[in-house]
Amino acid sequence: MNMYFQDFKMTENNKPDLEKIAKEQHAIKLAQKEKESNYYPEKLEEFGLKTINRFVDFHPDPSKYMKLGITFGHKGMEPVAEAMANNEPWAVVSGLNPSGPLHMGHKAVFDELLWMQKNGADVFIPITNDESYVVGKTSSLAESRRIAIEQVIPSIIAMGFKAEKTKIFIDSDYMDIYNVAMDLSPHLTLNKAFGVFGFDKSEQGENPGTMFYRSGVQLAQILLPQYEEFGGPKPTLIPVGIDQHPYIQLSREVARKKGFIPPAELDLKFMWGLDGKGKMSASREESAIFLTDSPEVAKKKLKKSYTGGNPVADYQRQHGGIPEICPIYTLRTYHFESDNNVGESCSSGEILCGNCKNEAVEQTLDYLSDHQAKLPEARKRINEYILTTPIRSIFK
Repeated sequence: MNMYFQDFKMTENNKPDLEKIAKEQHAIKLAQKEKESNYYPEKLEEFGLKTINRFVDFHPDPSKYMKLGITFGHKGMEPVAEAMANNEPWAVVSGLNPSGPLHMGHKAVFDELLWMQKNGADVFIPITNDESYVVGKTSSLAESRRIAIEQVIPSIIAMGFKAEKTKIFIDSDYMDIYNVAMDLSPHLTLNKAFGVFGFDKSEQGENPGTMFYRSGVQLAQILLPQYEEFGGPKPTLIPVGIDQHPYIQLSREVARKKGFIPPAELDLKFMWGLDGKGKMSASREESAIFLTDSPEVAKKKLKKSYTGGNPVADYQRQHGGIPEICPIYTLRTYHFESDNNVGESCSSGEILCGNCKNEAVEQTLDYLSDHQAKLPEARKRINEYILTTPIRSIFK
């Protein structure tokens, strides 16, 4: 009896048609694959973005994510490439909400940031606890700040960032960010903010704090590296999920008005959540492997994970799985493999989901053990990374 149906009590009347089930499941997942395959090219065209292919062809050592097509699109990256080639100053900005511990989806972005730091970038990491509170992800500023200090920042440090090239700031602690937001505000219009973020001005109930945060404060975070205190205008790169394109679009317009270099956008594909319902997200705990998960919890999540495989093993051996929609495939490829061998083994039917999950469990638990062992020392070093530079140039 096929292992996937070993608990099904068969009789002549209720014997399942395994071939039919297999074909139906395969068709459903092929449709998911087609939708996934079309999503990113359509967004590139919609937003007027370019592929990263030319950069990959000419850089002597592009990142793994670039070579695998996980980092796939950009806008305005040419000044960054020139600065990188000429060993000139450039910066990268990537923030996150401290509503919970970091997960493997966050790690993917930080892996790319580490590559950028090795290629000369100063890395700015805003911890947006004000947004966490304003949009209701945490019950108070104090809670979001505690999560940032106790969980988020130690995990970032443990990943291996250099203190002298890394500037982390918690918004509510680094009050100068609000002065920068005010400095940029004259270059914004309400109509532009509404248009970029898709709000209807007649819409009732929108928190005005959300609008100020999404326009003024986020622009301040993006443009901060170009203020005089950090050396003035310089090429700046913003790695984002493609859904965050509006922020970069607005920041480029404001940068021109301010006399700064328009920030470049670098787009990364989302990492599939373990539940198969979209990107990995802290708001769906079962979708994510958190960097603080115990071995038991992580193993349980992985074993229950959705896959791109088939419920009938023989059918999968013959027709292959569909790695493009498989969370286990993306987890292993993003974090633990140097090439696409997992995907090739899956699509050829060489490996089945049970074996692939077992390997994912082993790789993930090894990483979590190593990462968590570094956290106590990382907590002792937080002050080395925290940005405290006062911004006084705006008062001249």
